[in-house]
Amino acid sequence: MTHAVAIVPAFERADTVGATVTALRTVSDVLDVIVVDDGSRDRTAAAAAAAGARVIELARNRGKAAAVAAGIAASGAPDVYLLIDADLGDSAALAADLLQPVALGEADMTIAVFDAAESQSGFGLVKAFAARVLRSETGLELAEPLSGQRAVRGPLMRSLHLAPGFGLEIGLTLDAADRGARISEVEIGFSHRQTGRDLSGFAHRARIGRHVYRAVAARTGWPKAVSSLVASLLSRTISAARRVPLRARGQRIGSTARQSWQRAWQFRLPRSLRDLRSWRPLRRRRTRGP
Repeated sequence: MTHAVAIVPAFERADTVGATVTALRTVSDVLDVIVVDDGSRDRTAAAAAAAGARVIELARNRGKAAAVAAGIAASGAPDVYLLIDADLGDSAALAADLLQPVALGEADMTIAVFDAAESQSGFGLVKAFAARVLRSETGLELAEPLSGQRAVRGPLMRSLHLAPGFGLEIGLTLDAADRGARISEVEIGFSHRQTGRDLSGFAHRARIGRHVYRAVAARTGWPKAVSSLVASLLSRTISAARRVPLRARGQRIGSTARQSWQRAWQFRLPRSLRDLRSWRPLRRRRTRGP
């Protein structure tokens, strides 16, 4: 039997962490569930403890990587680490499928791929950047390079230096690949709370993007990080433009050309006094109109 420890970093997840812990405790190989309360101001720690987790409380919010590091330090030396976000709720029971390839020795690290509906959030720039970096640096083609749901072989996990904050996942993948680890993705029907497209959601994505960039720059050097970021931005821009059908683009161009010609015709110079009288109302209509 594999000795697996689930580490759940949690920041103000009192609404979901209890269900997540309860679900993880149904996974047969998970012998311990450690919830690291990353300086929450709500009842996250109490909800996790009530569900049966071992809780570590950090005095202040230190970021996801620091929370995971605290969990690893308190875990002993398990065969496998299971990294699970606190907002998975009941779907965390599906982590058994994520754990199995590592437990059977088929992979050193597995990464969960969410359903298409669950993975759609934001505009995808940070994910595209991470995927491009991994492709160029390691040859890996990953659908979800920033997925936080992972199973990692114990000795490998304990040998890695964790990138700060939300750079955790891209740092794990780059460092593990550098050590020759076998990394694979597993499609699992996890569900989680998605970040919205409001001001707070964009601020959260910007923070993730900053952490991911820093983790990449620390491992590949800033010239490669900058070139990958620019290439990703251009690729996303071109992709967005191509989503507009060619016929629609042609119609738009034609409409703009016709409007420009009509405006030019309205402002033609008068050739006689009669034209001047007729031209002035047109000019007034044009300058007052939209």
